[in-house]
Amino acid sequence: MAEPKKIILLQLMSNGDCLYATAVARQIKQDYPGCHLTWAIATFCKRIIENNPYVDAVLEIPDVSRATATGIVRRLRKDLAQTDKYGRFDEVIFTQIIDDNLANYDGNVRSAIFRGYGRPITVPVTPVLRLSDTELLRVQEFAVSKKLNTFRNIILFEFAPQSGQVAITPAQAIDIAYRVTENKDTAIILSSNIKIEENGKIIDGSSLTLRETAALTHHCTLLLGCSSGITWISTSDAGKLLPMVQILDPYAYWVNPISRDFERCGLSTDKVIELYNNDNDKIVNCVSAVLNIGFDAARKKYYSPLPLQFKTTGRSIYNMLCLLQFGAILKHIRINISVFGWHPRLILAILVSFIGAPFKLVRNVIQKRLLSKLSS
Repeated sequence: MAEPKKIILLQLMSNGDCLYATAVARQIKQDYPGCHLTWAIATFCKRIIENNPYVDAVLEIPDVSRATATGIVRRLRKDLAQTDKYGRFDEVIFTQIIDDNLANYDGNVRSAIFRGYGRPITVPVTPVLRLSDTELLRVQEFAVSKKLNTFRNIILFEFAPQSGQVAITPAQAIDIAYRVTENKDTAIILSSNIKIEENGKIIDGSSLTLRETAALTHHCTLLLGCSSGITWISTSDAGKLLPMVQILDPYAYWVNPISRDFERCGLSTDKVIELYNNDNDKIVNCVSAVLNIGFDAARKKYYSPLPLQFKTTGRSIYNMLCLLQFGAILKHIRINISVFGWHPRLILAILVSFIGAPFKLVRNVIQKRLLSKLSS
């Protein structure tokens, strides 16, 4: 009888991306019955997979950041291929969207992560999150202490997103919160790691962890999100999928709108409104419309199609050119044409990235040398 396969999954960060990858872990367990799965993950993200029934062991990788992740992954992949430093594995599965995996990005983070697995995802795509009894009790105590049951509308506001898809300052968030809570029987929970001053209707959610916030969604009626960790943890099997108003910058470096993600996964977008203008008046008016005339009517008034842009394609091709990853570049182009067709903006982004790469490289080298001289 053959020994069970030993598999390692490399998905180091971020919290939202690791949540997507829980479906990959579940798929691995289905595709390789009886296998032993180790997940290599950054220290600051390891709690997101705590108690996950599809993960047998965790390889904690310290000192990971956006700046160091590519180098760490390269060393890790090399060690796994050449030595037994981390143990002997039959399969190494790399899903993080960095290094040559930039080729997998097609305007949607979840599908890019799934593509890194290389086999069909047939299990439910719902992120797997297992909360402890202690975490559930903490959230229940929070709900009681904040008297959440006395409000008709409870808005969970993801006001300090880490995904880089939109920038919201604490002052902007507090202004929105004050204006929205003028609506009778409405409270708003400002959820982040930033402590804010409460007034009974504006509630500080910083005492709860990201995991615990999944349980908090069961006490809420609306999510005001930014397609970051709190948005995606609300879609997990430990959370409650709330009607949501999403604030996004469609021209950010990484674009991962929930509407596109849901459409790719065959999920309904009927309870999603996306605002592509980070303007307090528009945000407040939209949320107020949801509370006063209902979500469906507000959606008809504020829904607009997602603007299509390919900034990430240009930057990804440049990064891969610098590393001479020509095979990955061709793969990236092929994937995006298969998704978007021969869209003029896509073709322009590809051409501009090739033509502009030498000039961009020279500029970056000069800037680095100038900074080096100034700092010495």
